[in-house]
Amino acid sequence: MNSHYTILADHAHLRIFTERAETGQSTPTLEEVFAMDFPEGRQSYTDNESDMAGRFQYSKHQMKSAGAPGARSGMSIDERLPLQRESDRRHVSEVAREIESFLNLRPDASWDFAAGPTSHNAILERLSPPVRARLRSSLPKDLVNQPTSDLRERFRRAA
Repeated sequence: MNSHYTILADHAHLRIFTERAETGQSTPTLEEVFAMDFPEGRQSYTDNESDMAGRFQYSKHQMKSAGAPGARSGMSIDERLPLQRESDRRHVSEVAREIESFLNLRPDASWDFAAGPTSHNAILERLSPPVRARLRSSLPKDLVNQPTSDLRERFRRAA
């Protein structure tokens, strides 16, 4: 019999469950077989960047001190959108890499997947075609912190 896994992901967590049925138990339960936390996924992308020399000027007020820029003063820490997109891309790539390596060790396993709407498709796009072909059900919902007793029902309703 082939294994089946339920994989839940967000920027800070990856949880993988398998179905286990005890003798005499009619409904299998989910048992966590792999968990990984990504601490930098919880932090704001600005918490990881502190390059004072790379700051960008943002004030429109002229400074009066000697040697000050003629039209601007003050500094901002970054250009927000490009740095945030790059941080998100790195988190998604790391989660996808872990999913890929887990499923490559289990070539006959099928799987269900759930991740938040902002990273769901990005994670799936980074997985290889053979791994994606074994995907049985996919939900664009963040279910990482849901009780395991609710997960089977969520995927059953989606199917």
